[in-house]
Amino acid sequence: VVSTQSTWDYFVQKGRMQPLSKAVELIMNGAIKTSLGVDATSDVEVSSLMSDFKSSCAIKLFNQHKKTGSFGCPNMKVLAEKIIAGIPPNPLIKKAEATPMKPDNPDKSPYFINIALKEEVLEQELMKILINGISYKYPKKEKILVDFSSPNIAKELHVGHLRSTIIGDSICKVFEFLGHEVLRTNHVGDWGTQFGMLTAALYDAYPDFLAKKPNLGELKEFYQNAKARFDKDEEFKKRSHQNVVLLQSGDPTITGAWKYLCDLSREEFQRIYSRLNISIKEVGESFYNPLIKSTIEKLEELKLVKLDKGAKCIFIEKAKIPLIILKSDGGFNYDSTDMAAIWYRFMDLKCDRLIYVTDIGQQLHFNLVFEAAKLAGWHVPPKTRTDHAGFGLVLGEGGHKIKTREGGSEKLIDLLDEATKKAYDQLVARAKENGATTIPEELKDSAEKIGMASIKYFDLKQNRVSNYKFSYDRMLDPKGDTALYLLYAYARLESILRKVGHDPAKIQELALKAKIILGHEKERSLAFEILKFPEVIDDFVEELLPNKLCSLVYNIAVKVGEFYENCKVIGVPEQDSRLLLIASSLKMIKCILNLLGIDPLSKIQTSNYTYN
Repeated sequence: VVSTQSTWDYFVQKGRMQPLSKAVELIMNGAIKTSLGVDATSDVEVSSLMSDFKSSCAIKLFNQHKKTGSFGCPNMKVLAEKIIAGIPPNPLIKKAEATPMKPDNPDKSPYFINIALKEEVLEQELMKILINGISYKYPKKEKILVDFSSPNIAKELHVGHLRSTIIGDSICKVFEFLGHEVLRTNHVGDWGTQFGMLTAALYDAYPDFLAKKPNLGELKEFYQNAKARFDKDEEFKKRSHQNVVLLQSGDPTITGAWKYLCDLSREEFQRIYSRLNISIKEVGESFYNPLIKSTIEKLEELKLVKLDKGAKCIFIEKAKIPLIILKSDGGFNYDSTDMAAIWYRFMDLKCDRLIYVTDIGQQLHFNLVFEAAKLAGWHVPPKTRTDHAGFGLVLGEGGHKIKTREGGSEKLIDLLDEATKKAYDQLVARAKENGATTIPEELKDSAEKIGMASIKYFDLKQNRVSNYKFSYDRMLDPKGDTALYLLYAYARLESILRKVGHDPAKIQELALKAKIILGHEKERSLAFEILKFPEVIDDFVEELLPNKLCSLVYNIAVKVGEFYENCKVIGVPEQDSRLLLIASSLKMIKCILNLLGIDPLSKIQTSNYTYN
């Protein structure tokens, strides 16, 4: 039986936040052992109704032990009450009661055990946030590689790259927050037969490009013109194929042209990454190209490779198609590169976990790569782990893929520009409503931050695996579940602390001499919402779903509003406690927004008047 002291020691260890559900689960596991004499998990989870937590252990144990009389209990209610009677005095649980799943028919209903925590527990956890900061670390530090964004050289980032880029960044931020070593990896498409075509076009148009590097302007147009010429001009096509051979052999002229095209693309990519505040290291297909031959040889030595119609393949059990690691013409493909990459990542970098963030249509391909790596002994679960964090499409409001007027894919830079413009127009309109005669220059900076935050949040709040309809109006709604709503909520809370002259240093001083007391139901509701953070982070680590973090920060902001509407803060006996509750709310909102790649604004300037 787990002692209440050991439970408490676990709960308060090193001043860090801990999942409240785990602490309660330890006590309930002990209660099951005491009352029933069996070892079982109590399956404690956050409750959405009636209480803080609920446990379905009485339902599970009653059904599992029916043949032996269900511990002498005639129904689930009696069994639930028997387990509750085994709960020892402890510093966490205030109340536990058997609650029917079907209140209108309690005699035949399954029974949950609903559990409420003592207010002192919530108060102490909030004070922990204020004094020690938001610290939640995993006991084992891992090396985790996140493969995301991954655009193609000589092509512009389009709206399809939006999800991979910002979902991948959020995944990285969460694992970095937890203390893991995270390798942010941009697997750019910088190798392949298309570079024979592009280098030939570059050399034709600018034969002295190494001495006088031209500005190619729209790379997309340059690529399209080269492709059109490749399809029609046999002599150009022949030289393009020859350039591929020269590039692979390291010819200095063709390699110089290739490097120039890559550098030009990187500049364009970086413009977008800078606006979205994305940090990522390029490790493109060209890096893995020299590893492919030896990787195939390793797979052949393991007798995993079979010839099929002249191609070298790996057949995965129950899969309808094989991995083709060498085409029948002797060429390499995506399968070749990805097998070399997974070998390098597990065997050379010694990664513990690999996360690939691509569209959901590539899930089958990556599942085959993961299974092949298992067969080769490079990926050895549970010691190592692989995840394909697939995502759905970004659609226009009509439910179709977002397209330009010409029918092409919407450029991501245009999407960012439009979001900033609409955010600026909205701020200007509000400024004029407030009587502004001049528009301050800083509005442009605010608009850029709001625009980028709105795009990120609107995407991340969607279920990752689903398609969603993109809408500027819904994205910039100040009253909905949007970044703008959260930014305004954060600014309002900051303004309350400024009104009483409380900067972060003074809040820290206050936290050392005062404490939070949760005397009002709205205070308690807000506190419990804040303290769901560890459970949500635990779910994120397993599921890689940023929308759950979005739901949490939005719910906290809503409950902050309910608290402020019902509980006066300044000039009441509870002032110090409530200021500390606001400060802990601010810390948590800021922490979660940062994990989503969003920096909150302490003030939002709309005119000569500051909106708080």
